[in-house]
Amino acid sequence: MGILSKCFGGSSSSTSRKQPSATVEDLCHRFSLEQLRKSTDGFDKSRLVAESIFSKEYRASIYVNGELKHVTVKRLRQEAATSSYGLISYKNNIIFRCQLHHPNLVSLVGFCDDHNEMIVVYDYDYAPKGSLHDQLYRTERNSPTLSWKRRLEISVGVARGLHYLHSGTKRTIIHLDIKPASIFLDENWVPKLKISGISVKGPKFSEKEARPIELESVIFTFGYVAPEHLVNAGVTHKCDVYSFGALLLELIGGKHPYHILGLHQVCDIKELRNLAGTGNGEGIIDESLVGEIAPQCWELFMEITEYCLSEDPKERPDMGEVEVQLEHVLQLQEEADANRASQASLMAQEIKDDIFPR
Repeated sequence: MGILSKCFGGSSSSTSRKQPSATVEDLCHRFSLEQLRKSTDGFDKSRLVAESIFSKEYRASIYVNGELKHVTVKRLRQEAATSSYGLISYKNNIIFRCQLHHPNLVSLVGFCDDHNEMIVVYDYDYAPKGSLHDQLYRTERNSPTLSWKRRLEISVGVARGLHYLHSGTKRTIIHLDIKPASIFLDENWVPKLKISGISVKGPKFSEKEARPIELESVIFTFGYVAPEHLVNAGVTHKCDVYSFGALLLELIGGKHPYHILGLHQVCDIKELRNLAGTGNGEGIIDESLVGEIAPQCWELFMEITEYCLSEDPKERPDMGEVEVQLEHVLQLQEEADANRASQASLMAQEIKDDIFPR
């Protein structure tokens, strides 16, 4: 019996053990360890694309239902697989991701739990442009920076993915790892949010009051963690909203939230407004974006960011509201760009008429 059946729990009867695993197999593909060994050349170093203290990730090509797919094979290290975090992480990856289908989420292809292995296989073609972190902090000389409109489009896509996690399934899914390194960009710059092993399933979406979920251990990335999560006071979907606010700040500032917010993680609306100076973004805005952002677009974007970063979780908006507001910000920017282009065209025509009068 694979370790996934044990992870899902249940009674000791044969029927109880088999049912959860069969349900998962209906939703995603179960690979054999031999298949994955072959596709990764025995988990060879030349196939390695990423690694952490918990896992190693390999690039591979493998047939799934007769179709050749380019995939990433994420294999938990044995020491992590025997830890409580490893078990929870693997369980979360399978339970959450095999049920999630959204254009702004990384797709799960399958899993392998042969011989107590903990392996997750996901689509590799989701990230030809790399991660958002790669694009924001490119070190190559003369490499183009992300335009303001592109950053807005990415933020809207991530908001849609988060909104789906929070309200698009029977139970709220709390991501808990929102940051540029968790967001990947396809060939059309569509953002794909990657579900991490620390994500947790929250209360039913129909419940009006979001009850905090207490975690056995607190794992986070400094700079994006909500104040209540930092002190292990329990997590809700509003923790993701805070992290998303930090991401918005990073998109407009071009710097890690820590360098913008300072040493104190908590930043209320008034403090952030003061940091913005006179309203033109001094001290916050990425130098490469100067002159690109329409004034009304800036004001609304910063208002959304500020509310997402509210210290009190109850004052933070839901992601559905954030999504709608960001779509409006994008619309304002597109209208401003169109007006600017129209004015430039008229000016060019006037100059032409002055030089070459009819």
